[in-house]
Amino acid sequence: MTVLADARWRRRAYAVAVLILAVLTVFPQPYVARAKLLPQDSSAGLGSTLNALGGQLQGFAALFGGAKQQTDMYLAVGRSSEVGDAVIKALKLVGPGGYNDATSARVALAKKVDVHTLTGGIVEVEVRAQDAEQAEKLAGAYVTAIGDRIVALGKDRVERKRAIVMQRFKEAGDRVVETETALNNFRRRNRLAEPQAELGAALSVRAGLEARLQAKQVELDTLQKVQGPENPQLMAVQTEVASLRAQIARSAQPAAGAAGPNVAGLSEVSGEYLNLYRDYRFAQALYEVYARSSEEVAVETLAGETAASVQVIEAPRLDADRKYNIAAVALLALVILGAIFTEIYAPATGIRLFGKRAV
Repeated sequence: MTVLADARWRRRAYAVAVLILAVLTVFPQPYVARAKLLPQDSSAGLGSTLNALGGQLQGFAALFGGAKQQTDMYLAVGRSSEVGDAVIKALKLVGPGGYNDATSARVALAKKVDVHTLTGGIVEVEVRAQDAEQAEKLAGAYVTAIGDRIVALGKDRVERKRAIVMQRFKEAGDRVVETETALNNFRRRNRLAEPQAELGAALSVRAGLEARLQAKQVELDTLQKVQGPENPQLMAVQTEVASLRAQIARSAQPAAGAAGPNVAGLSEVSGEYLNLYRDYRFAQALYEVYARSSEEVAVETLAGETAASVQVIEAPRLDADRKYNIAAVALLALVILGAIFTEIYAPATGIRLFGKRAV
């Protein structure tokens, strides 16, 4: 306390601390390297191609995903352990001339590297290091690792989607063959004409409505599992299902018109014929759905192989302005505030410090 009570020694200590911290603020000089990435939506480039494949395809695309990849997902990937390990491996940070183990390297990277988002959904990789070359290398390695990880995740998603679609496509094809065979056998056994000629326009309308209803019901059941209750597409499909059910209910009332009886007035054999024809039309509808979906998966696979999922809008480069050591700057400000308080404010207000009135 005797030394602290001496104003001259305190001021000398403040001066030495300020001088040391001022030097540490500038030396060693820190360097900051940055790289900016723009996440790409792999499904956006497929829109025109899928529209050319069929107008109904966009409505069924939600059955198999295709949702826009969000910037948050890229941010999570950039901060993931997989990306950090890939950078450590690429730059050989563990071993001679580097860190002792992978854990030490991960801790060091967490302190040096910051992955965050900017306005407009841009992902920025910021690296702060004492060596300019190392800062640029780390930023470049992170850009490469993030791109590779995104591409790998995209390929895995497409492969799983492809396996599901192809399996369902084969089942739909087998179902078409089975229902068509059953329909033809029944027609030959009962000496019936083609469904359109035998049952007339009423049969075609009723069978078409029921086939569309079942196809829409399949789409509705799938959307309810992957979409929220307020999703616009889910609400639209629910409205279509309700409309189709209302039309089928109206057609179920027996009636006769200028063109003959409607479906409800057909004979028992015609009712069985209707069931077979409806199953055939439903099988055809499902087959068309999965045929178009298989084209979507094929185009998406091609797009994933030929285009990067991450666009680098600014290559890794060092900031042009001079950087300072933030910790030293903070300590310097703290020492200056302490000096102002003990040497100016306390004597001016009469506050007692170090056991006696400050002078």
